[in-house]
Amino acid sequence: MTATPADPCAPLLDGRSIGIAYHAIAAVRDRLLAASGLTFHQSVALKAVADGLDRAGAADRVGATLRIGAAQADALLGELAGAGLLEGERLTGKGRDVQDRFTDTVAGLTERLYAGIPVAEREIAARALAHVAARANAELAAG
Repeated sequence: MTATPADPCAPLLDGRSIGIAYHAIAAVRDRLLAASGLTFHQSVALKAVADGLDRAGAADRVGATLRIGAAQADALLGELAGAGLLEGERLTGKGRDVQDRFTDTVAGLTERLYAGIPVAEREIAARALAHVAARANAELAAG
């Protein structure tokens, strides 16, 4: 029997359900990334550059997204340059091709994973996750 929002026996959103969903999605994502030759961390760095950020901005975003230090974020950008995906502060043709293929693949995956889930339910879930993330960030900041 499938639980519905009105079903009082439906599970609540909690760390376990978020973790299970995250790891399932991450496994699929990592399989897609393997085809591109990128690690997840490298894909985050590539996206930051693809979004037009300069090197400092890209390193800042990568650091904040992945919760890593500035040196590690800069090293990821260096790895992209070493692989011929980044030159200076711009993607190379090869880098743009890798980013575009990965973006297109993820878009198709997203359509399949979220198919049939009403937009209103997705909006509610997004708001709940944003609140949880904000609280987790506050816990981290408090030490």
